[in-house]
Amino acid sequence: MERIRGIWEGDRLIQDFGMTLLEGREGYAKVSVAVKDRFLNAHGIGHGALLFAVADAAFALSVNAVVDAVGVQWSLNVFRAAKPGEEVVGESRIIHRGRQSMVCELTITAGDGRVLARGQSTALPLARGARPSPAAPETPGKGPPTAE
Repeated sequence: MERIRGIWEGDRLIQDFGMTLLEGREGYAKVSVAVKDRFLNAHGIGHGALLFAVADAAFALSVNAVVDAVGVQWSLNVFRAAKPGEEVVGESRIIHRGRQSMVCELTITAGDGRVLARGQSTALPLARGARPSPAAPETPGKGPPTAE
């Protein structure tokens, strides 16, 4: 789907984390990421931010496949740790699609099927065409204006 491809290719975090799109369609998305050493916390397990990131990537794809929207609320309960080297999978499914808000169910599982976390997220649809186009690369020395 063109909308999903545009979101996927334009999201720097998705690219930097090395995520893989497993499935994407209107109202549903499934994304995976490997728990690499750089994603481990001080306890030697997958950082909670990694679990959130894979869930959030699926969330962004599932809602933006329907309409341009931005996330405004997330709730995530982590039950189990992600182990180093394993693949974690984030899924998002729209469970409410209203005119002014969309709510998704989030599930993060390990490659062996263990449920690591569950939660919900809320998105607000944007006015048609409100999504900004990708930012132009900054010219060195020409950053945003600063207050003096």
